[in-house]
Amino acid sequence: MDNNDELQVQIQYALVEKLSNSNRRQAKLLAILDECIFECDTHLNLTYINEAWEKKLGYSSDSLIGSNITKLMNCDDIMHFVAYSCCLLEGKQTPSVEIQIKNSHGLLNWFELRLVYDEKSGFIGSLYDIQRHKDSQLLLTQQQKYVKRLSLVASHTNNLVIITDKFGVIEWVNNSFEVLTGYTCDEVIGTSPGQLLQGPKTCEKSRKVMSHAVKNGLPFQVETTNYDKNGNIYWVAIDANPVRDDEGQVKHFIAIETNITQRVKAEQAMAEIEYNYHSVVDNIPDIVLRLDTFGNLLFINQAWQRVLHSKVGESLGLPIIKFIAKEDVEKISSTLLDYKQGKRDIRRFDIRLINAQGINNWVEITLTPIVGGYESDLSSIAATLVDIQERIESEQILLEAKHQAETLAESKSRFMANISHEIRTPLNAVIGSADILHHTGLTSEQMRYTQMIKTSSDALLSVLDDVLTYSRFEAQAITLNNQPFSIDTCIEEAIDIISQSALQKGLEVIFDFYPDVPAQVIGDHARIRQIVINLLANAIKFTQHGVITVTVKCTHIEGNNLNLYISVKDTGMGIAKNKIDSMFMPFIQSDNSITRKHGGSGLGLAICRQICDVVGGDISVSSEFNKGSEFIVNYPLQIDTTDSILREGFAARSKKPKVWIVGSHEILKTALEHTLTRFSITFEHYEVCPDIPKYDSFPDAIVLTDPQMLAQTRERINTYNSLNSPCLLILDLLGKSLLPQNINDRELRLNGPYKVSHVLRAISLLEEQLFHLDIIFTNREQKETLESPLGLNQLSGTKVLVAEDNTNNQIVIRQFLEQKGCRVHIVSDGQEAIIKAQSGEIDIIFMDIQMPILDGISATKAIRKLGITTPIIALTANAIHGDKERFIDAGMNDYLAKPIVSETLYLLLDKYAPEQVIESKHLKLSRLAQVWEKLS
Repeated sequence: MDNNDELQVQIQYALVEKLSNSNRRQAKLLAILDECIFECDTHLNLTYINEAWEKKLGYSSDSLIGSNITKLMNCDDIMHFVAYSCCLLEGKQTPSVEIQIKNSHGLLNWFELRLVYDEKSGFIGSLYDIQRHKDSQLLLTQQQKYVKRLSLVASHTNNLVIITDKFGVIEWVNNSFEVLTGYTCDEVIGTSPGQLLQGPKTCEKSRKVMSHAVKNGLPFQVETTNYDKNGNIYWVAIDANPVRDDEGQVKHFIAIETNITQRVKAEQAMAEIEYNYHSVVDNIPDIVLRLDTFGNLLFINQAWQRVLHSKVGESLGLPIIKFIAKEDVEKISSTLLDYKQGKRDIRRFDIRLINAQGINNWVEITLTPIVGGYESDLSSIAATLVDIQERIESEQILLEAKHQAETLAESKSRFMANISHEIRTPLNAVIGSADILHHTGLTSEQMRYTQMIKTSSDALLSVLDDVLTYSRFEAQAITLNNQPFSIDTCIEEAIDIISQSALQKGLEVIFDFYPDVPAQVIGDHARIRQIVINLLANAIKFTQHGVITVTVKCTHIEGNNLNLYISVKDTGMGIAKNKIDSMFMPFIQSDNSITRKHGGSGLGLAICRQICDVVGGDISVSSEFNKGSEFIVNYPLQIDTTDSILREGFAARSKKPKVWIVGSHEILKTALEHTLTRFSITFEHYEVCPDIPKYDSFPDAIVLTDPQMLAQTRERINTYNSLNSPCLLILDLLGKSLLPQNINDRELRLNGPYKVSHVLRAISLLEEQLFHLDIIFTNREQKETLESPLGLNQLSGTKVLVAEDNTNNQIVIRQFLEQKGCRVHIVSDGQEAIIKAQSGEIDIIFMDIQMPILDGISATKAIRKLGITTPIIALTANAIHGDKERFIDAGMNDYLAKPIVSETLYLLLDKYAPEQVIESKHLKLSRLAQVWEKLS
């Protein structure tokens, strides 16, 4: 080796040593660095890490060399790292990035990453630990959010927020402070709340508490009075706390003030109410108590001392039963027990208190349970005690007076019954004798006198019935007998009763029955008839000429309930306006002077009003003096739905009948139209009978409302060229004879008041001429009437026993019974009736009630005890409430009031006579009913 080579080797050794020393210095430098230094290839596999990795992250060099650095990162940071390295590869200058690296425990730490690219070795990078910075930053962010929320709350809370320095000088106030006080934040900064807000009414004690707390750095809570900018007072509850620094020194005070003005005012109002309550309660005469759930006294007003002469303070806490009579303790004890068991109703009853002198004092106690927070939680019981000592004494006096009044009322009822008996008994003989005499072939003059006897007797009986009926209402002894009945039949019965009176005065009576009224209803048939009879009797009495119209219609139907509208309108003298209000008062008439023309008891309208009141209806009147009156009754009824009741009418099997109404009587025309509509009969109206019908459309019948046009109408009918000439029905409203008159085989005259049954009567009497019409009766009562007309049944051989002590009545009833073919046996007392009834040869017994030796009720009971079931019908002149029920309870089957009406007697005979002795006579009408039945 030459010198040059040796020199070259020495130089190389020197350079290697120098490089080795440089590497050792660099390694030492990297070891002492706090940053994590690393080298990685272009595939990001670690080729070198310094010692800081083990200190910071817990990784040794052996554990990481050769592994990919991205395994220590989450997905988002891997994306950031890769993007960073790509930028370096492209030669772009990129600042550092913040990423999270997992330590050996799997926890993420924040680092600031810096990378450089070396083409030979790859990437060289450093990770600077910024975890503490991140933690501080997060804490700062949280604190900022918290401060922001506190500021937001302080700015928007309804409470007043004040921040002062440690000396109590205002540094900041919120918006609520500005709204309530009227001061702005700028106005109050640097001032003291005490100087700014306190005034003459501020509590001095509160001032001292706040001053002491501020001086000593202590929290405080007070309620005090402040003043706003305008000098208005308000109340606040202050809750103030000091704010200290880390050394514990007071830096600020934060005061939260709540506006309690409304609460303070409410408390003041409540205090005033309580004061007023005690002032009132202690000065009222009634005792007011509050009891606990065991009945001990918790509160007593001053009336306690006035009534019981016991001091209030000494009575508090004692059980109330200590002051109650032994007989009444159970009432209180049972009520307290019910309240404990959950009942919460108000109880009211009378008890006796015992005062300090041991004297009983009647009071009415009212117990009211007071419920606590929960509905079932009983907190206490309120009680009021009203002194009723005077009332009890008065009630005893009233009870005695009531007993005397009831005794007098009973005596009055018995007196009325006796008077009724004494009047009806001879009246029965008078009316019965006149009735029998009337049918014994008298001369016309003699018949006129017997008719006068009957009319006068009927008038006397009507007055007697009115007095008795009013007496029943006055005694509230009227009951309603609601049964199915036909309205039109009921109204026609009333019209039949007054028809003779109307015809004698030359008055027209028209029954206008609207077609919408149900055929069958449920109600008190007798009461409705009584109302209509009284209204018609009044109308006839006060009408000298003209028309009386009875209108019946429905004004309201809901379900099975209806309101029946009944109007009775006349063309009479009318009622003066100053008399209308008193028309429904008893014993009052429009003319009460001694020169009055019209008689009567003055009870008819009063009875109508009483009946309407009982059923829940009403009655009213409208009248114009010298022009007429109209009485209107609204009567509630029910529709009878027990059977299938259809509307009366003609079937459409053959053809619909056609009727002409001829005449100018408007009221009668309207009533006829309603009737024909009810019977489904088509009709036309003409003032006069037309010459020849258009298209030869002849009617089946012509109803003539004006009898004076009869001749003209006959002439027109004779000109008709028709196979079947129309039948002619003449309605003579003033015809004296109530029987229909067949003028010829195609003409029929119906006399007297117009009734719905006129149509049925005309059909039955002209059936041969109208035989081409199929007739269907769907009204139960009318069908039964046609099949069994009154008085057609003879009772030949029926054995009747009459127990009657009055000789005249014996004669009358014997005559009535023998006219029916009965075999009559007469006895004069109940004892004889028992003996005769035991013979077993009696079919029916008529038993008078008042008889010597043994009365009718006792005799009936004795007969029933013997096992005899013969029908017994009571004969009595008594007519007071409860008698009929008393007779039925005694074993009687029915009731017949005196004076005896032959028709009523015959109905009872037909009802109770044995069937084998009844012989039926089928007259023309009965035969027609059978034909109709077959056709239908």
